[in-house]
This record gives sequence, C-alpha cells and structure tokens, in this order.
Amino acid sequence: MADYFTLADVASLENLAVAARKARRGKSRRPDVDEFHRREESNLLALHDALIHGTWRPGGYRQFIIHEPKHRLISAAPYADRVVHHALCHLLEPLLSKRFIARSFSCQAGKGTSAARECVRKLVNQHRYVLKCDVRKFFESIDHEILCERLFRVVHCPGLRAVMRLIVNSHATIGREHACGLPLGNLTSQLWANFFLDPLDHWITETICFGAYARYTDDFLIFSDDKPALHELHAGIAAQLTGMRLELAADKTRLMTSHEGVPFCGFVFRPGLRPRVLGTTKRRFEQRRSRLARSRDFFALSQAVVSWYAFSREGNTTGLRRAYARAARSLEVASTSP
Repeated sequence: MADYFTLADVASLENLAVAARKARRGKSRRPDVDEFHRREESNLLALHDALIHGTWRPGGYRQFIIHEPKHRLISAAPYADRVVHHALCHLLEPLLSKRFIARSFSCQAGKGTSAARECVRKLVNQHRYVLKCDVRKFFESIDHEILCERLFRVVHCPGLRAVMRLIVNSHATIGREHACGLPLGNLTSQLWANFFLDPLDHWITETICFGAYARYTDDFLIFSDDKPALHELHAGIAAQLTGMRLELAADKTRLMTSHEGVPFCGFVFRPGLRPRVLGTTKRRFEQRRSRLARSRDFFALSQAVVSWYAFSREGNTTGLRRAYARAARSLEVASTSP
C-alpha cells in the first residue's frame, strides 16, 4: 500500500465497489442497503462524481440506543455515506496501522478482542502490579482540531483533507467549549479514535519505556513490578491526556495487584488461571436473554446464545457454556413448536 494517495484513489470506481461490498456484509436484507445495490452502478458513479467535484456532503445521522455490550447512543450514517467511509478507510487504515505499536488493538486485522485478551493473559502472569486506565467519555471528547491536525500530517491531498474534515465536522458533542466528538457507528470513528491515542502509546512504551502495555480503544493497562513507578506514571498519563483535551475516568482508573483480578475486554485475568467472564458481562447477557425470551424472538435469541457461546469459550467457562448449550437446544425445540 502506497504511503501517499489522493481523493481520486479513494473515489475510484474500483475502490468504491470494494467499499460497497464491505459495507454490505451482514446487512444485505436491510431496505436501504437493498435499494442502493439494486442500482449499484449508477449510485457508485454518483458518489464518484460528487467526491471528485467536491459536492459530496454527509447526510444526517439516525440515532438509537443499544444495550450490548453496554448502554450506548449509536449514530448511524446513511448507507451511501458508509460506503464513502469504507472507501476512505480501505486506503487509510494500512497507512495509519504502520504507525501503531504492536500492543495497540482494535480496528486492525488480526488485532481484535481475542488478540488483546491473549496479550493481557501473558502480561498478568509476568508482573505483580497493573495500572488500569480508562479515558472519560472518550468518543464524545475527541477534539476535532487536534484530530484533523494529526490526520493532515499523514494525508496531504487537499481534496481528501476536505472530505475528511466534512466527516469529522458532521457530528459534535453538545455543550462543549471546543468542537469535539466522533459518532459511535462510523467506521472512520473507530479508526480515528485509535489513531488519536497513538502518541500516548509511543510516549508510554518508547519515551518512558513501560513496554508491558496493552490498549484496546480507550481502555489500557500498564504492568510493572515497581509500584511507586506506576504511581508516578499515573500523573504523567493524566498530564499527557490534558494536552489532548482528554481526562482519565476517575472511577475506572486505579493501581492494583495482578492477583486481585484484572478486568479487560469482558474477562477477569489472574496469574496462573484461565480468565473468567466478568460478572457484569454475564448479567448484561442474562438481561438481554430474558428480554428476547419474553418477546418470543427465538431467532434473535438463538443468535445471541451462539454469539455468547463463542465469546465465553475463551475463558474458564465450561459449566456456563454447557448451560447455554442446553438453552440453545431448548430454543430450537420452542421455535419449531406450533
């Protein structure tokens, strides 16, 4: 992948066709997706022309609340806009990923939650203490000017910069002094959020040399056998985040021993033991399972149980998985009964 690309590369019909295939995955039955792909060739040509001539503008967001894995407000862009996001990220993601450290996870091929959890499992077995950090209202607080300034160090094409600026400015958190906030739901938001904290990764691992480190989006862990050094690092991280107009979430940031059990990506990790599913994670799934069972949406319920089964098998959950396997079999019987 080239280190330099232009708006013409992003807007090429070939790249837009690849983006449309990616945006369509798992969503082909939705009416807006079906409508777009019934006239795919003309719609892609219209996107190409709008991007090239500078007339493309983001549409309005459709907002809704999800409850899994936690209560969140999702802002969904129109499907044509999502095709543009995929077209941009298809070329931008390899360029940004080369800058990321090895232990920066999320929004990268082969570096999802499973890889993050395996990394933390190893680190828990090697160190006595861990500083667990979380950024307060991370996506809501990402500063637009700081983000664009950093992105424009990598992207030099004026037309492409204009498109990226439009996407960044298409959403803003209400009531803030500075324009900030990326919408949960955009593919670009995931990639740019990861990129936004990349300087912090390099400062921790290279400048002050704390290599026992792992980050998944805004949740990050620093391991060490030196407890006073981690106390000092806590203050340093807070200062670094202040320069980004961010702050640590006080209720989710603490220094702890590895033997206490380190929560990360839905599991609790302890030295010498297989990880266990977090109690809050189990309770959220039980609430969702009960809600779907009451609505008698057996198809959605079956999908939820299968997803949970796949998720939970990464930890010490043999008994739990047996219980849910029995539940899944009973769902099959219920769904075929008159």
